[in-house]
Amino acid sequence: MNWPTLSILLSGLLLAGCSNLYQGVYEGNNIYKDAARTPDERAMTPSQSYGTYQKDRGKLQQEDAATEKNESPDFNLK
Repeated sequence: MNWPTLSILLSGLLLAGCSNLYQGVYEGNNIYKDAARTPDERAMTPSQSYGTYQKDRGKLQQEDAATEKNESPDFNLK
């Protein structure tokens, strides 16, 4: 196998392995935070899953985009 083919193959594998990087970081952070909480605290308020986090984040981004459109200054002086 020649070097260009090998480098393309390895790049593809690297990108495929990093596709869930943000989810892994989020879940790892939740595990770290849960370790400091008591079992009662974990039972009463469980950690939010990554899927739920993504949905909530998407909704907030859409709301922010709509708010920015409504609050943009009007520079057309008449």
